[in-house]
Amino acid sequence: MEYEVSVDRQGRLVIPAPVRRMLGLSGGGKLLLRVRDGSVELIPADKGLEERISEWVKTTLMTRSGPFEEEASESWKWVSREYAERKLGLR
Repeated sequence: MEYEVSVDRQGRLVIPAPVRRMLGLSGGGKLLLRVRDGSVELIPADKGLEERISEWVKTTLMTRSGPFEEEASESWKWVSREYAERKLGLR
């Protein structure tokens, strides 16, 4: 897979949306930049799986909620399918 991107005057570039989705990058995400043999490598600086699981467990235990404690609301219906697909990059 190959994409051509532009670099602005401040040295910024935009990583195309399909690449960000494929790598699981989101706003505020971190990358390692490595220069090797005249090329630039961008590598997701992701936390290790163990650390992510540990954070998830802590967050889950702090919620102190049980399964099926309340009825699911139907407030999600105000979002149109088209809007949701655009936001998710499916259109």
